[in-house]
Amino acid sequence: MHLSLTAQILWAAGFIEHAALLTVLIMCGRWKVFPIFTAWIGFSTFRTILLVALYRYSTPAMYGHVYWSAAFFDLALQLGVIFELARVVLKPTGTWVHDARNMFWLYGSIGAIVAAAIAYGINPSAPTTFDFWLEKGNLFAGMLTLELFAVMVFASAHLGLVGSSHVMRLAQGWAIWAIVALAAEGIYSHYGASWHNNLPDTVRILTYQAVTIYWMITIWRPEPKRRTLSPEMQAYLQSLHTQLQSELKHVSSIERH
Repeated sequence: MHLSLTAQILWAAGFIEHAALLTVLIMCGRWKVFPIFTAWIGFSTFRTILLVALYRYSTPAMYGHVYWSAAFFDLALQLGVIFELARVVLKPTGTWVHDARNMFWLYGSIGAIVAAAIAYGINPSAPTTFDFWLEKGNLFAGMLTLELFAVMVFASAHLGLVGSSHVMRLAQGWAIWAIVALAAEGIYSHYGASWHNNLPDTVRILTYQAVTIYWMITIWRPEPKRRTLSPEMQAYLQSLHTQLQSELKHVSSIERH
């Protein structure tokens, strides 16, 4: 099998960027805060080496088997990264912000159902049955990651998180890449996989590589200090919130009777 010059350049650039980002995560100790994200970047680095070797020296069947197996594992890690970002955002003091976890799971579940319904209702332009269901799966994965990310951002908006913090910078880059990836899958679903010589996929890859460089730079830089409340004020606000919830339940009970 032969790789085009463009594919070789993109593959080499992707490997270098992943390896550099992995080095930054480890050297700066960011892996302690983002272990799943670090594992995902490490997996992406190793996968590039493995797939290039298989593409050059293995059979198309072996390459396809490993490629799709790695793709499923990659999706699982991506979902793990989203939940990790949510954990960092919604557990700023080590414990979940009151009601944040329930809201995240509720709207996340609704988003998954909506994504599944939309993906099932779309009829992609595909030459084979396998490609047909594969495209449905790609659309579902793209919508699910984007919707879960949107839920996380919506929940974090109430916390006043500093916009230049590492977790928010990771989230910002993730949003850009997820939107472009979903748009590419939408184009392929409607026009077919060979539309304009795979231009959407090239745009998606270039966008991801730009985001990777952005992550590398922002994670290397020290995180700005955020303004936090004193422990006494946090305890007071938590107590006030609990008291308010109790009074609301009491009022609701009186109204029912």
